[in-house]
Amino acid sequence: MFVGRTGLVSLVEQLVLVDGTPPVPVGRDRPVLVVEGYGGSGRTEFLHTQWSRWKADTPTVWVDARLVDDPESHSLRPLLVAVMQGLSEKVGGYEVKFPRVVLAHIAMESPVPDVDPERAKQTMRRRLIEYRDRDALITLVGSLLGTSLGAVTPNVPGADVVADTVAQAIVDRLRRASKLAKFTWDESLAWFGHQDNRLRFDPVAALVQLSRQAAIDTADVRGDVDDLLVAALLADVRESLARVAGRPWNALVLLDEGDVPTARSFIAALLRMRRSRANRSPDPSTTPVDPLVVVTTSGGRLAADLPGRDEARPSWLAIDLGELTEQDVHDMARAHIWPPELGTRRVADAVYRLTGGHAAATDLVLRALETAPGLVDRVDEVLGRPGTTASLTVEEELLGRIVKGLGPGDDVGEHLVTLSAARDRTEAGKLRELLDHPPGLDLMMSTTLWSGRSPQGLPALPRFIRYLGLRALAARSDGQDWVTVFTALRDQALADGDHAGRLHHELALGDTALVAAELGELLPDLADEEWLALLDGITATPRLVAEPQSAAVDGRDLVRRLIGTLHALGDPRLSERKALCRRYLLAENDFRTLAGSSEAFLLRAQHYHRLAERLC
Repeated sequence: MFVGRTGLVSLVEQLVLVDGTPPVPVGRDRPVLVVEGYGGSGRTEFLHTQWSRWKADTPTVWVDARLVDDPESHSLRPLLVAVMQGLSEKVGGYEVKFPRVVLAHIAMESPVPDVDPERAKQTMRRRLIEYRDRDALITLVGSLLGTSLGAVTPNVPGADVVADTVAQAIVDRLRRASKLAKFTWDESLAWFGHQDNRLRFDPVAALVQLSRQAAIDTADVRGDVDDLLVAALLADVRESLARVAGRPWNALVLLDEGDVPTARSFIAALLRMRRSRANRSPDPSTTPVDPLVVVTTSGGRLAADLPGRDEARPSWLAIDLGELTEQDVHDMARAHIWPPELGTRRVADAVYRLTGGHAAATDLVLRALETAPGLVDRVDEVLGRPGTTASLTVEEELLGRIVKGLGPGDDVGEHLVTLSAARDRTEAGKLRELLDHPPGLDLMMSTTLWSGRSPQGLPALPRFIRYLGLRALAARSDGQDWVTVFTALRDQALADGDHAGRLHHELALGDTALVAAELGELLPDLADEEWLALLDGITATPRLVAEPQSAAVDGRDLVRRLIGTLHALGDPRLSERKALCRRYLLAENDFRTLAGSSEAFLLRAQHYHRLAERLC
């Protein structure tokens, strides 16, 4: 189930809308929308909701780029064929045809061998005549569809039968489009002379050049072919939709896994062709605008490969999904049936405390609680239960989703577990240098994975992702286990003169007395806000190698008790309402005791008072 992100849903609607309300005025190409998020943030679910919303109103295709990526060439051709297939589906009064795309594939069927330019053109003309035959065209288009059928979502069984049926529909649509009594390629062929770029090529010679370049496997030449194919696609969509009078919507391509090389090539070629078309037009008001909206998902890599944006006329926009809000989680909880004595808010509060709004985790935990509502006060136990498949627990399934696409090899998840001990990405970089087999840069540089913020405001793992990693780190019995990793971090902090870091790692290793003694000594000397920030940073990591602290601690040392209280409140395993309430009240009392006339300490006491009121 998809909830929240209403602003993003509204933005897609504005892009699909023909009339062009802000942020996209009339007469401009729609910017490519890049929906960013870490694994499990709801990227694919968002595309699913948009596909369900638009498939009956306007030509819409949903493509999984992973399923058409060629690991050797990363050619965008299967992806382009998948887009053609999806947009060819019948929708209302729309009938999208792709004569230029098909004509380009006829040319690419094999390179024209003749060296003499005139003989080469004669060879191409004979080929075009051969493919005026319906059966020959169906065979060609069917073979193309065979490379892409599995990528068009939802997947359809019986690919061979589907390919033949879809091929017949695409070909018959082409042949009906001809204004002549006998089908020819003349109208579409003329486009290859100008290609929407004010060029003056011989169209047949342009197809001969395409046939030869398509057989050359170098990046530069492949880029030329990619650009021409995407330009043909845009021209076909523009011409087809121009025939629909008074249409309210543009066509929509939903491209999942936009970080895959094939998808990156497609988006880059699309942006190049739009920019080239605009640059060659002396009058922007007369520049052909293609009525195609592209929404793609990304873990953060795609945007780094795209050209810089003109803020006055952006060619692409990147939107970070982020985490669900408390209200979003509450709305998701309302969609389930709970025992009368439990109440939706109690469930939602417990789930949000555990997941921090991680979309996939929230969904899986709510489903598990619906069948086992008694776990609401021990909600972290859900993570150890079977996930959507019995072979993986919920936390194993979630870790798998999170690390997908963050680098090759089976050790990416293990590296994430080790790095989860770090307070922020800077510290993770230092920890990486201490490892015998350091993780790859994809894991380190992902902007969505490190989209959280540490108490110091530095990029950090989102709270729930870090918690999953820390759980797995605490479960290790040898090698890079909890003690080994945090000892390495403590020693590094000591060498760097990082006082806060050293105290944080000492507490993670269990030396509460040492941390309390040093914090107590600093209390009279530091400004109130500075001391509180230090306290927050030190207690930010739950000590998962020990049981969650649910009972009161020794009250003889006020600072030590406060550290224990806040450390427990930062532990997602502590979800039982009475225990939480006691801890909130203890924190309120201790901050009031320490406050004196300090406004900062009194404000902190009021904060915990409000949290206690909500539960007690």
